This record gives sequence, structure tokens and C-alpha cells, in this order.
Amino acid sequence: MAGNPYFIEGPALISFSGGRTSAYMLKQTLDAHGGTLPDDVHVCFANTGKEREETLRFVHECATRWGVRVRWLEFVTDLRRVGAAGRFEEVGYNSASRNGEPLSRLIERKQSLFSTLRGRWCTQHCKVGVMHDFMETLGFSSGDYQETIGFRADEYDRVYEMPRKALNEGRRFGFPLASAGVRKQDVLKYWTQQPFDLMLPRGTGNCDHCPFVSEKSRIARARVNPEGLDWWARHEAERRFSFGYMSVADLRDHVENNPVLPMSDVEDDAADSECGGWCGGRG
Repeated sequence: MAGNPYFIEGPALISFSGGRTSAYMLKQTLDAHGGTLPDDVHVCFANTGKEREETLRFVHECATRWGVRVRWLEFVTDLRRVGAAGRFEEVGYNSASRNGEPLSRLIERKQSLFSTLRGRWCTQHCKVGVMHDFMETLGFSSGDYQETIGFRADEYDRVYEMPRKALNEGRRFGFPLASAGVRKQDVLKYWTQQPFDLMLPRGTGNCDHCPFVSEKSRIARARVNPEGLDWWARHEAERRFSFGYMSVADLRDHVENNPVLPMSDVEDDAADSECGGWCGGRG
């Protein structure tokens, strides 16, 4: 369909982050193809095990309501000798990890924490890497297919920078939302008109306690979902290192001893961002 930015000629990989923006992109792409994607266009959701349950339900509901197959992928290892099929496993809504198991495997493999000081390689391996490995099992090398990513027109810095990073040389990207001029308010308006939505509370994000968001956002998430901090605290204690400039212990102490931060003051863009794009590593 000439001129329609959502019409994709395969082979292609559609990165579904589990946020409203990438879901909007997926629906527009489905509509551009008459409701059914070509056989060589694959929709992938990479689950780290620390996505919020609301995110998992939303991904499942999008797939069910729209009749599209979403491949749920999880990191196993980054060892090259095992081959692409041995580096990830395919799961589903019911069998998906919910206590950070893929990230725990990565930490054990690296004997280190991804962090604001040591790098954002959680994304590199548990998001971007598993999707590349999935495509490799289908016979496609990086650069053989288009990677369709949900960056909007108001995220043009990401659209500009991502293809120009040296580590992304050879990859082919598509940004249909940016090409269509879609902005954040367009996405939010769309979801107010739908019979279902991503039910994340304001101030939270798809990754329950991502250390790479602002300090305000980390504090707000700690207030909303304090039990989700347990996994992060355990790994910090085991490695004697912190994920962020504020440790989990610091976060808990701040929440306990300071007034509630109004959610209106919290940056919540990260709740709907494409993790594989705004983080470092291969993404």
C-alpha cells in the first residue's frame, strides 16, 4: 500500500514493548494489512520477568483481541556456542517469568549488576538480543530484515540517533509512527476511545523498578510498588553493589522518611518507552 507508513514489506520484526505507543503502532500496522500480517512479519515481546503484571495482561489482551500472534521471548544465555535457539526460550502469558528470572540468569552469567555505572546491558541481552536470536532461528541475520520500532514524531532525537550509532551499523530500522507524525497526545487520545487499556498507575513503568529513570520516578515507583523492590534488594545485597545512584536501601529509607511525592511531578514517559531504543547496548 504505497504511501502508508504502516504497510511493511517483510521480512520484518515488530518490537512490542508492552506500552501504549507500541501497541498503537501494532494496531495501525494490522489495519494497514487488512487485519493479518504477512507470514514473514513477526511481532515479538521480550519479557525480563520484571515487567509489571499490568503490562503482561495488556500484551496478552492486544494479541487476543486483535488476533495477532505475539512471540513471547525470554533470555537464557549469551553464549555463542549454544546457537541462537539455545540463547532464548519462547514462553506465553501463563508461563512467562514473573520474578525476574531472565535478568537473574544474566546477572549470574555476568557476575555483575547492570547499573548506572556499569552499563545498561539488561536491554542489550534481555530485550534486543533475544529478538535478534529469534530472527536468526528463522534464518535471518541482522540487516536482513527491518526492525520496526515505536518511536513517535515527538521522540525524533531517538529516531535520528538510533540508526547513526556505530553499534547499530548494518541494522535496518523502520519508525512508522514518526513517519506518520504521531505524537504522544495522539496515542493517549486513541486509548481513551478503546474498550481496554494498559492499566498501569501513573508514575509506574513497564519495568517495575528500572534504575535508569529519574530519581523522582524511582521514588514514586517505590511508593506505588514497594514489594517489587525485594528482587532488586536481594541482588544488591548479593553483589554488594547498587543498580542506581540510589540503592534500594536508600530508596526505602527515603520513602519512609519523606512526604509523598505528588504523581503530577513525576516523569512518566519511561512507562511507555521502547526500552531497546533509549537504553544502551545493542539497542
